[in-house]
Parts: sequence; structure tokens; C-alpha cells
Amino acid sequence: MSEDSKIKDWLDYLFYNVGQQKYDFYLQYLEKEGINTKWKKYSEVCFDCKNPKNNWFLENVNQRQILPIEVVLDLEEKEQLKPVIEKLKKLDMIFYVFSTGSRGFHIHMFFNKELPKKEKLRIINYFGADTQKASKKCLISLEYAKHWKSGKIKREVKYD
Repeated sequence: MSEDSKIKDWLDYLFYNVGQQKYDFYLQYLEKEGINTKWKKYSEVCFDCKNPKNNWFLENVNQRQILPIEVVLDLEEKEQLKPVIEKLKKLDMIFYVFSTGSRGFHIHMFFNKELPKKEKLRIINYFGADTQKASKKCLISLEYAKHWKSGKIKREVKYD
């Protein structure tokens, strides 16, 4: 399976399975040199994949908006990972761990309800992660896409 199809599959998973078609999140393409596209909604791009402009966008997209039902723990150091995973397991949480391709990790948790910023901040602070990821319009590096700065692909990490 190519990285491009993994990206589209992941975006579809987020929209249909996780978000139950309730959250039309933003996507963007960003380059190291500061070149970027305007933010586009998932529906704008993915409902018309045959359109050459949308096809190009899907082949290059590398950022997405954090969902209102999602908390992303952005960990900057590898040493933070194991203690956070142990806490999550004790809490019996379902989560995904991704290596950002740089030195850090993103841990994604999905909930059955929208979380206000205050609640997201409480969770993020509990795990000692980056509080900027609690913002409503925060973009993060897209799973299975090349990171805009490092050029490395953000990949899922098996944590057992």
C-alpha cells in the first residue's frame, strides 16, 4: 500500500469512523520554505478526488486539524513516551502512537463527545504534553505524510 493511499484511508477513517461524518476538518500543505496552501475542508478535497487540483492536494497534504473529539499529546522527548503509555494503559484508554519523524511523538486519543479547550488542557497537562494542541484550529502533522520540516514520514509506532 502506497503512502498516498494510507493518507486517504486515514483521512476517511477519521471522517467516517471516528467523527461519524460530524466533523469536516481542515487540511493543508506546508513546505519548509514557508510555502503553504489555504486550509481546505476534508469534504472539499476528498469528495471529489478525481478533480486534478484535489488529487494534487491529496498527494501533497501534510497537516490536518485536530478533531473536537480528539486529544493529541505532543511529546518532544523519547523519554516521555514510556511513562505516558503506562498511564494510558492504567486508565484503559484506546490510543494511537505516531513518531513524528523528528525527535517527538504524537499520541492520539479519541472520545465519544466534543471536549472543550479547558478539558483538553486538563488532559494534556496531566500527561505533561504541549498545551498548544488544545486549540480549536490547531493543525498537526498528518499521519502517514512527510513532515513539512524534516521530510520524514509520520508513522504509527507499536508500543507493546
